[in-house]
Amino acid sequence: MRRTAIVIAAILCIYLDSVFFANVTFWGARPNMLLALVVSLGVLLGQISAATVGLAAGVIVDLLFNKAIGLSAISYIIAGYIGGFFYKKFYADNVIVPAVTAAVCELVRQHIFLLAALIGGSKFNYTLMFLTYYLPCSVLTGGICILLHLVMKPLLRERIKKTSQDAQQHGQGTQIQE
Repeated sequence: MRRTAIVIAAILCIYLDSVFFANVTFWGARPNMLLALVVSLGVLLGQISAATVGLAAGVIVDLLFNKAIGLSAISYIIAGYIGGFFYKKFYADNVIVPAVTAAVCELVRQHIFLLAALIGGSKFNYTLMFLTYYLPCSVLTGGICILLHLVMKPLLRERIKKTSQDAQQHGQGTQIQE
């Protein structure tokens, strides 16, 4: 159930990113649904699981839509790793944590692509680009992460409970052995 939910969510996010939000923007900016999903998975499942999903989804996105293979994969791995930093933290239950993390990760992702464009010889006004595109995309990604987190948390509840029970049993087992 858990893997199926993650795969369906990732496919849906890739579709929405590439088809829906390619045509529907908010004042020229659009959220990054896949990045928001990877950050949410990091908070819910941990760094390794989220980075793995980020790698797989990023490679698929790069192969289908990008000329520079690996840039999306790297940015999604970083997002999963950073989101996983808040895994099992007492304050991570709040939806603000993944939202802010997703917004910051989107800024990092945009700057990874900015660096690739500069290396490729592109020239543009950074301040204008930051204010009109990077910042709004980050805010939208943070907002959409709240919705994704609220949807994914109940879907992954079995996994979260099982992990908590395993940790409690492991902790009790070490106390008995002493």
